[in-house]
Amino acid sequence: MSLGSTVAVEEAQEDYREECADWIAHKAAELVAARDMGRTEAIETAANLLRQENDADADMTGVAAVEVDQIEPSRKASTAQVAAIKAELMDEAREAAARF
Repeated sequence: MSLGSTVAVEEAQEDYREECADWIAHKAAELVAARDMGRTEAIETAANLLRQENDADADMTGVAAVEVDQIEPSRKASTAQVAAIKAELMDEAREAAARF
């Protein structure tokens, strides 16, 4: 593999991890804003949910999709509140996404 293609792969992986981190932080922020769980638990829960969804996408039988734990906040929080919490959770979410 040439250096250019290696760099392209690394950039694509970094972009994917950042997309995962953004998703994890958003889902966790919704759960924290609803006061359903604390920040650390929400990050872990969101990361596990994303892992389950990725596994379900890769499962050709469709069984894994049925087993995904759908976790939704118990109440709707304001967009501004979720965004503020999300910004605070991004570093933790990046750490969680790096483990994918």
